[in-house]
Amino acid sequence: ITALLTINGTSAYTLIDSGSTTNSISPEYANATKAPRIKLAEQVTLQLGCVGSRSRINYGTRVPVDFGGIRGHVYFDQVNLDRYDCIIGTPFLNRHGVVVDFGKRQLRFPNGKVVDALPLPEESA
Repeated sequence: ITALLTINGTSAYTLIDSGSTTNSISPEYANATKAPRIKLAEQVTLQLGCVGSRSRINYGTRVPVDFGGIRGHVYFDQVNLDRYDCIIGTPFLNRHGVVVDFGKRQLRFPNGKVVDALPLPEESA
């Protein structure tokens, strides 16, 4: 499921990933929005779902986010992403009690707000 959220005052094309144990932002998007860069004391290994598919996380950032009525600073690991500006994973979803409804393609927030997912790429072609 994809959605638009606001990071640092700018709209971000976002993958909502209930299987991701991190929130991630692309370095290009972080730079474009002037997100502060935090160098990690130690590199963190990013393990993906494919055999041999891994990367290293060297930087993170903490930026203001506005999504479904939730406003506040959120930590993101800076990760080379393909196609998306950022990924919202379980840290954000759990902390804020966001329910992902894959059947209705919606995100439901505890404050009663509902955010519809963006159309599937094949639907918009």
